[in-house]
Amino acid sequence: MWINNDVGHLQDYITQVWVKVTGRKFDPEKESFLVGPTGDTTLIKDKFFQDLALRENLDIQQDISDCGLIESFEDLTLTATEKKLLNPRIIDFYERTAKYNFEIWSEWCGFFKPFGWLLSIIFSKRLQQLNLPLNSLDSAKGITSNIIKLIDKKTNISKWTVWYRILKSTNYVIYSGVYTICEVPNFPGRFLKVVFPLPNGNAIVIMRREILDNGSLKLCSDGHRFGDNGFYFTLTNHKGKYWTRFVKSMHEWITVYVDDENIIRADHHLHFYGMPFLKLHYKMMEKQK
Repeated sequence: MWINNDVGHLQDYITQVWVKVTGRKFDPEKESFLVGPTGDTTLIKDKFFQDLALRENLDIQQDISDCGLIESFEDLTLTATEKKLLNPRIIDFYERTAKYNFEIWSEWCGFFKPFGWLLSIIFSKRLQQLNLPLNSLDSAKGITSNIIKLIDKKTNISKWTVWYRILKSTNYVIYSGVYTICEVPNFPGRFLKVVFPLPNGNAIVIMRREILDNGSLKLCSDGHRFGDNGFYFTLTNHKGKYWTRFVKSMHEWITVYVDDENIIRADHHLHFYGMPFLKLHYKMMEKQK
């Protein structure tokens, strides 16, 4: 049910009220780790970064052949030991993501399968955001992946990096997310931050890194309290007021590794109250020249 342009649909409004009532207000100047692009009440898809570019006077650069989710792995401040241990092919993937094609497999776990279907019907298809495949056949034809840079027109420096992924079989947007680096109040170091714009706000996943003994990269959003790495909803009324809700029940782990055939893969596990509800597997292959 549509309400108005300020709050959007009823189901979005209910989510926004939940963030206000159960969360807290925050100051974006003091808690910058919660700052990120927000979405329109009608559609997310590619509209959010077009609006963002117009609002912040940025150039949109797409189909860049040699760009990545992060400018440099140095931005994550790896130690000398971590640099030596981490497989260089994983570094190449994050710094030159546009060079790779993707395949994806998904499995909703147990009684969470109806939740995936409900999420798709109520939110994902309408907003064209977070259309997680309901089964592996949905993603059998592969996905389209595009790295989009929003460039400051005055400095010619990249301000935002968008990873825009679409299911080829349905043309639905799986992820329209912004990748950046941040610091959090409760831990030292720098963290990978992914922002998914939503109506009047966003969902933010902040992930700590762990370099495994076999050279793999493990990213974890497994914090337990506000100020940790983890999952946050944020909300704004676009009049200078901001709210956030730390969702301590939601955790995820992504392990990126190189297999025995020298192929880069990733296992993505999401848990809710300690129970696995979605497993994703990715295969990343360099594009043929």
